[in-house]
Amino acid sequence: MNGINQNTLRRLISIGMLAVLLVLFTILIGAGSGKFLSQENLIAIVRDASVPGIIGVGITYVIITSGIDLSTGSAIALVGMVMANIYAYTLLPIPIMILMGILTGLACGLVNGYIVARMEIPEFIGTLATMSVFRALTYVIAIRDVNGVIKSQPMNVSQYTFLGNTIDGTPSGLPYVCIALALFVIVGQIVLRHTRFGTYIYAVGANKKAATLSGINVERVRMMVYVITGFCVSIGAVFTTARLQSATTALGTDFEFSPIAAAVVGGVALSGGSGDVVGTLIGALFMAALENGVRKLDMNTAFQYIIKGVIIVLVVMFDATYKARMDRIAKEKGAKEGLE
Repeated sequence: MNGINQNTLRRLISIGMLAVLLVLFTILIGAGSGKFLSQENLIAIVRDASVPGIIGVGITYVIITSGIDLSTGSAIALVGMVMANIYAYTLLPIPIMILMGILTGLACGLVNGYIVARMEIPEFIGTLATMSVFRALTYVIAIRDVNGVIKSQPMNVSQYTFLGNTIDGTPSGLPYVCIALALFVIVGQIVLRHTRFGTYIYAVGANKKAATLSGINVERVRMMVYVITGFCVSIGAVFTTARLQSATTALGTDFEFSPIAAAVVGGVALSGGSGDVVGTLIGALFMAALENGVRKLDMNTAFQYIIKGVIIVLVVMFDATYKARMDRIAKEKGAKEGLE
């Protein structure tokens, strides 16, 4: 088997897990009105998968280059609080507020990229540090009452909150964030599979030294994937705050691993060099369906984390075993050809 077959196999496994989950919850909960497979609930699942999926596009790029980004949750909070300050203390129009939020996300990605690519600090350590820094900055610029106590900042002007609603304004309508998810997945997949930059991403993840010898600017590629992730984070923050109609310092808490989990479940190998955006979408839908089903069954949320953890461990074990097997086959084939 080659890398293409591995990607196909992982895609089939991801789709199979999602299908089994849907069937299982349909049996346990039902498929009628208000049940698991109702139109309203399926839309809710896609909506819940949208922000992790959008950010997952950037995370997919990062992981394929054999990197990681642990700062996304804190970056969401920082972007949201920047917009909240503009909303509360200025008369700038909503489009400018959103633009400033996007620039903040890009700045977060640039900082991560500089630390990881230029300063050559290990990705885990570098983004773990920025996770704390971004969260701290969120508290520094947090909105406070007259007594200095941090408070939630309402952001309920209709020019902004419509982004958190559906196209037709009804609960059963298609949310705007789902449209954004579709656009990000389509563009992200095209860039990854059909552009030179996408080829560079895979090359860097497969072998940085070989990529450098091939003339690829590895430092620039690694920096760019973090900047792209920062952009995805800013868009996720815009839709999240629009839906909540407020911004708080708790925004994005414990979110750091959601897009990573979606990417891993969707077939993006943590070792780098394989996976794609469509797989991450499948992983995001799987995670959203799991959370939705657990809520509808009134199960202890601890089971949700246990199931997530077990699935991620099994998927990573499969990838590691498969990679070791393919390496062994390649060595045996090379040795056999050498003897001939």
